[in-house]
Amino acid sequence: MTSPDPTTGASADAATAVAAPPPSRFRLPAAFVSFEDADFRYLGLSTLALGFGQWAQQIGMAWLAYDLTGSAVQLGTISAFRAGVGTLTAPLGGYLADRFPRRQVIIWTTASSVVQAALLALLILSGAIQLWHVYVLAFAGGVIQSFTQPARQAFIFDISTDETLANAIAMNSIVQNVARIAAPPLTGVMIAAWGNGAPFATLAGTQVLAVVLTMFISNKTRQRPMRNNGNAVVQIVEGFTATWRDRRVLGLMIVHTIPTLLVVPYLPFIALVSRDVLHEGASGYGWLASMAGWGAVLGLGVLAFLGNPKNKGLLMLGCFLVYIVGVLVFSFSHNYALSLAALGIGGVFSSVAFALNNTLLQIASPNEVRGRIMAVWQMTAGLQPLGALPMGLLIERYGPEIGMGSFMVVALVTFVVFSAAWGSVRRM
Repeated sequence: MTSPDPTTGASADAATAVAAPPPSRFRLPAAFVSFEDADFRYLGLSTLALGFGQWAQQIGMAWLAYDLTGSAVQLGTISAFRAGVGTLTAPLGGYLADRFPRRQVIIWTTASSVVQAALLALLILSGAIQLWHVYVLAFAGGVIQSFTQPARQAFIFDISTDETLANAIAMNSIVQNVARIAAPPLTGVMIAAWGNGAPFATLAGTQVLAVVLTMFISNKTRQRPMRNNGNAVVQIVEGFTATWRDRRVLGLMIVHTIPTLLVVPYLPFIALVSRDVLHEGASGYGWLASMAGWGAVLGLGVLAFLGNPKNKGLLMLGCFLVYIVGVLVFSFSHNYALSLAALGIGGVFSSVAFALNNTLLQIASPNEVRGRIMAVWQMTAGLQPLGALPMGLLIERYGPEIGMGSFMVVALVTFVVFSAAWGSVRRM
């Protein structure tokens, strides 16, 4: 029996009952627990707005380059140029994400994206656009994205808890895939209806919305300051050093690099398979290209319902293996339905694998260097063009079955060897 409270004469239980806060009026199923936090809701909406804008820019810039030049080479060169610039400048983005409050970094880099998009829209609508403008603004876009992404990835940790981190990363990935599914066809409709400037005007508007939503997020987060604020080059090198010294972090980077170099490069060649192997044309290509996105939403939804699964390292490695097998089946398939199924299954398992990779990396990273480690992770994501070129050469010489299939076999063997040899990742 509890004793009375000396100040009120009431029992301790009664005092506790009076002092307890009222139950939350915003409760969601466990699979969506991250969205109970207002800061994460604002971040999720900001990410959705940013994702729509980024896809509008990616599709719009490719169409604009082809419309200006009629050259597939220029189209590919501009895309690779933007990605390459972002890969090279990502370490500086990681430094900014650790040196300054990440909320501020996100706001200012997103605001810079508004300016970039508005300039491009203005040049197009005024009829003054030239090819060199596209290259300059593609350069700016690559730099801006490399500055904002490490901060955004690390910020998920900052505004979540240890219990909700895995769910937060899954929910953030779902939001990104919703934009991936919906934005490209909407961008195509905008270009057809209002011309080449429409995607960039839309991009400017969505980025303004993303800035406003981010400003509603609280200043109080889990971010920790750098140990010292010395030479920027030294701080950038520290991010690579921290990645190299921790065997778990290094292993997770290798896990992320293998599919980036050997599996993901198949994506641009779906159009070729649809036309020359499956004989389904442009409409068939659209469905094939969307299957990975739909599969990703399904896979991430399942991961969210699982909550915080045990043996994340083994689950991640197993999902990557199934993903590779799915793309391998697609590589040799001559049946449209089988190809759709293979890409859909690949999307399910790849989304879970990449989300778990991100989660484990966030858990393993020291707080004060997290932004710089996420910048290294961002750099590995930019290596896809290095795999796409040799894959394209093999496809040109031997056909898509051998060209893509040989890459998948190498990826499969590499993953099996890695999984057997890198016990620290298996045990996470």
